[in-house]
Amino acid sequence: MIKFFPKNLRTERLVLKQLEPNMQNAKMIYNALKNERPSDYKYEPLVQKNIVPKSVNETLRLMKQYANWATPHGCVFYMFYKNQFIGVRRLLFFQEASTIKFATVWIVSAARRKGFAEESFRLLEDIAFNKLKVNRLSRGNIKDNKASAKLAEKTGFILDGIGRQTVILDGHFYDLMMWSKLHTDYLKERKRKH
Repeated sequence: MIKFFPKNLRTERLVLKQLEPNMQNAKMIYNALKNERPSDYKYEPLVQKNIVPKSVNETLRLMKQYANWATPHGCVFYMFYKNQFIGVRRLLFFQEASTIKFATVWIVSAARRKGFAEESFRLLEDIAFNKLKVNRLSRGNIKDNKASAKLAEKTGFILDGIGRQTVILDGHFYDLMMWSKLHTDYLKERKRKH
């Protein structure tokens, strides 16, 4: 885990925690995911077929995989609402490029369309621009993932371009929409709101 973000963060409704990949945490996450439908996570481009684990051990492997991807220049936040696990946010910090890449966000089906992804993003955006003084945020989503593209637009990201057939899932190629938000975009957005 990187030193740039605190281990625990809070929004109005959420707690974001950097959890250790251990058996106790894996059990808690598995209990939240065990009844999820894999088809609800079809745009999650991971090495395994889907993010819905079939066991506690598989959940622990997934947590370790996230931790390994984040080391040494990233972090994984597990999101909680009313003390219940609801999702994951993964970030990568490219200090030399003054950029934070929002690499992953997913939320369990029961907590979707309630503004949690945007709420967690707004908190992390504030830390990125105001405390870490980064110049740029970036993110990507599979073009077919309309909800993710809508969230990018809603949170002020600008479409930089589309990488044709950049991601492969289940043997099929997908176009990847690439987005960015600059510190100047953030300042303009804040000025409009006030």
